[in-house]
Formats: sequence, C-alpha cells, structure tokens
Amino acid sequence: MLRVLKFMLIAALLLALAWWVGTLPGDVTAHSGAYTVQTSVPAALLLLFLIALFFTLLLRVLGGLRRAPGEIGAWRGGRRAKLGEAAVQRALVALAAEDAPAARAEAGRARKLLGDTPMALLVSAEAARLSGDEAQTQAAFKLLSAHPQMGFLGHHGLLRHSFAMGDHDAAQAHALAAEAAYPGSPWLKAKRFELAVREGKFAAALGLTRAPAEVAALATAAAQRADNPQQALAHAKQAVKADPTLAPAILALAKALHDLGKLRAGQKALLAGWRAAPNPLLAQAYLAAAETPIARAQAAAELGAQNPGHVESELILAQTALEARLTGEARRHAEAALAAGAADGRAQAILATLEGHPAPARPRPGWVCTACHGAQAEWTPTCPDCHKTGSLQWRGDTAPA
Repeated sequence: MLRVLKFMLIAALLLALAWWVGTLPGDVTAHSGAYTVQTSVPAALLLLFLIALFFTLLLRVLGGLRRAPGEIGAWRGGRRAKLGEAAVQRALVALAAEDAPAARAEAGRARKLLGDTPMALLVSAEAARLSGDEAQTQAAFKLLSAHPQMGFLGHHGLLRHSFAMGDHDAAQAHALAAEAAYPGSPWLKAKRFELAVREGKFAAALGLTRAPAEVAALATAAAQRADNPQQALAHAKQAVKADPTLAPAILALAKALHDLGKLRAGQKALLAGWRAAPNPLLAQAYLAAAETPIARAQAAAELGAQNPGHVESELILAQTALEARLTGEARRHAEAALAAGAADGRAQAILATLEGHPAPARPRPGWVCTACHGAQAEWTPTCPDCHKTGSLQWRGDTAPA
C-alpha cells in the first residue's frame, strides 16, 4: 500500500512538472549562418534534456569499455580463486583420508590456480610429506616460512620434517625461528623439550618442564654429567626436591657431596633416602665404605634403623648377616622379610643358602616404564623404548634371572 501511494505521489509530481513546463510562455530562436530555428520554450527544454541524456549515456559506455579488460580479468581471477579454494578443500579431504595421489593432484591444481598462497603451499607440503617426497616437502615449507603472517606454519612443518629425519641441528634452528614467529606456543615448547632431551641437553630441558617426574629425571641426569661438583650438587638437590624417592637422584646427591669432601653429609643423604624409599642401590652405596663383613653388617644395622620393618631393611640385614656368618640373625631377618611381603625370591635364596640348598631362580631387579611397561636393567632419564621422560620406576622383579 505504501509503495502504491509513493508511486502515485511521484507520478503526480512529474505530471505537475510536465504541465508547468508545457505552460511556460515564450519562444527560443537559434541562428546558425543562413539557418534559423525557432521553437517554444518547452520544446527547447526537452531538446536540452535529450542532448544531456545522450552525452551521459555515451560517457557511461566509453567508461564501461575502458574498464572492461580489468573487470573481465577480475571475473576470471575470482573464478580461478573459487576453483583454487575448491582444490584446496579437496586436497585437505584427501590428506585426512591419507590418499597421497589425490592429495598431490589437488595440491598441484591449487598451486596452479592460486599460485604460492599460504594454503596452497601448506597442502602441497603436506601432500608431498604424505607421499614421502622429502625434497618437495622441504621446498614447500621453506616457501611458506617466508610468508609474513603464516611463517610459523612453515617453520612448524620444517621442524617436524627435520625431527623425523633426525637432523637435530636443523630442528633446533627451525625451533628458534618458530619461537620468534609465534612466541609461547605450547606445541613448540613440547618439541623444544623433546629435542633438548634427545640431544642430551638435560640442563636446558629443565627450563621447559615443571612436571616433578621429568624435573627429577632431568636434574639427576644433569648432575651425572655436570662439569664440576658444585653444578652436580645444585642439580642433585633439584632432583631430590622434585622426587625424594628417586634412588639415582639420591645417589647423585651423595656423590656430589662426597666429591666436595662432605663425606658425612653424603652418608646422611643416603640415610634420608632410605627413610623415604629403601632401595638396594642406596644400600650398595652406603655399605661401600665398609671393608669387612662385620663392618658391613654394622652399617646395614644403621641403615635398617632408618626404616625398621621394611622389606628392604630386613633383606639387607639378612644378606649382610649371612656374609658375616651370623646365621641366626640372617635367618631371623630373612623370615621377617617374608612376613613383610618379600616375594622376589631374595629372602628364599638366603634361607636356601642357610639350609645348604641351591638358591632358586628369582626375578632380576630393575626399572619398569610406567608408560610402555618395558623393563630396563639400568636407570636412564628417558625410557629407551618409548622415550618418555621420568617414567622409569624401580621394581624388584622385572625379569627372570
């Protein structure tokens, strides 16, 4: 209804204007040489309007012809962009489906249509990586790394590629470049941590984690590799603070104190470790200074007093008593170990020796990974099987002897 009223109002105004022009009095005369043209004012105004309309249309046509090449190019560019975006989408789907030939074909089509745009380079690099084309993977990621806004993606890909190829020097360079492009990335922090651990740069890796198990393992390894006792002591204290039950950390602390001439403090560190978590490795270190079987038995008594009744305390007391030929004490402590839950065969072996029988086969003590459950004879800061840091825990029955 409003539209009808609006149309009628405009029509009425136009009719009124036309009527007013048509009633204008006077004539218009134009002379050109021998020619004279005379007409009324309304006719002259209509002629001027038609001339103005003609030139307006002419200018618009000429302007359209001048803009035609650019508009045609823009239309073709828009069409190529749409086709290129569709190719990128198909390449992403093929990558998700792990269809390497299709991914490479669509990625190539995308680069042909779009040029070396970030998305075209990204799908091209990932398609080449999926196909195993290392040279093309590196080349595409290198081009992407030069992009002002998307450079992190290029360094991200180059870092992964260098890591997979085992080129740690290149991986370190790309990690630093990626950090500059996108500071504080959690993924990058994890990769830098993994890289530092694999290169054995345990002190550097300590600054990239706060997990207690990882800190304890890395600080212990850093203490073992320290250039001087002072550095070793600092790292060992950090390790024991992170995990007071980790035997290698306690051993590293005791060794650092011993190397600094603080023998009594080193022995106290072993006693404190035994109170926290008795371990045969601590007993071996504490008894090392004892030169005779009786002295070893006395040292074992000092150690066992820190955690009386514990299986390991009873076992070390039984073993040293057996070595000192204190058969009654050896039997008493071996039976106490069995009563406390000893099930790895060490107590049975002591009792068998006392009875003159051959010792039964028993599991070999060692370390077990909490991540992959693999058994290891020696402690290392990372699991040799799954490379998890700080995952090895002591077990007295890891494998049959």
